[in-house]
Amino acid sequence: MNRIAFRELLLRYVNGTAAPEEKALVDHWYELLYDHQLPALKQEELDSVEREMWAHIEMEGNMERAGGRKRIYYIAAAAVVAGLIVISSVLFNTVPRSFSYEQSRQQNKLTESINNTSAPQRITLNDGSYVILQPASKIAYSRFDSAKREIYLEGEAFFQVTKDPARPFYVYTNELVTKVLGTSFDVRAFPHDNTIKVLVHTGKVTVYQRRKDQGEQEMAKAQAAIITPNQQVLYNRQQANIVRSIAAQPLVVNISNTKGNEQAVFADAPASTVFMAIQRAYGISIVFDEELMSHCSFTGVFTNESFFERINLVCKAIEATYEQADGQVIITGHDCEQ
Repeated sequence: MNRIAFRELLLRYVNGTAAPEEKALVDHWYELLYDHQLPALKQEELDSVEREMWAHIEMEGNMERAGGRKRIYYIAAAAVVAGLIVISSVLFNTVPRSFSYEQSRQQNKLTESINNTSAPQRITLNDGSYVILQPASKIAYSRFDSAKREIYLEGEAFFQVTKDPARPFYVYTNELVTKVLGTSFDVRAFPHDNTIKVLVHTGKVTVYQRRKDQGEQEMAKAQAAIITPNQQVLYNRQQANIVRSIAAQPLVVNISNTKGNEQAVFADAPASTVFMAIQRAYGISIVFDEELMSHCSFTGVFTNESFFERINLVCKAIEATYEQADGQVIITGHDCEQ
């Protein structure tokens, strides 16, 4: 058997057109070799695996003259490659198929802006919104004449969106949709990154997976993550899942509660009051037992500490602990009067 016949057998097996005896042999040797343990394989590795397998088979001798032992080796080799192809197909059909930025741009005949410089570029859109496009990034968009405003992004950009409830604003990456009415946020989705990040500065955004099937798209919308200031979502391309979390460096979003960089002084204040002040300043939900924390007091001064440094200072003072979960901070403590 030559390499063409070898390839055809694999294709027949994958396509379900192999004869019963061919399929039985492949299945049998696949089970013997892998003991039902499915290996992981990336799609782009298939051709190289086939080349390496075929080269190894040829080293064992001419398969057209091969006898019983050589035939068994050939079937085992075919089973390995065929099994890997089938497994890869299953894995890649389970994960939502990616869209293509270039395909979307061409199909919709969109205007494109590319930043080939080493500095961020500001692009003003016809609705008054603007984009800060980072180096090595590009966006494609129309004039926003329809009922919704849509932008396709490859790379990283900051969006300041003009509020227009009648026309929601959508940012599409290959895997995610970010929907807003009027807010400011960052999206990072470079092709070489394993993770896509959406970070909100002001307002509220909805993030969900981008799917081709209409029914699946509606299900994805129903499971959308809603994120508010100082929250972010991370989308893992390999696992195809969305995780909501707190930004790495939360910024003050309610200046009236902190008066800029002025000191925040607490003298024997209930810990519940301190946590509420931090929550209002940063807009990040802090979950705690209000009655329990009202029995604990905190004395201190906040100056230039970060969000997490402030949380940590209060927790140390009252012997409490904290953890992050789903974009919130959860405080666990005890009754300080006992």
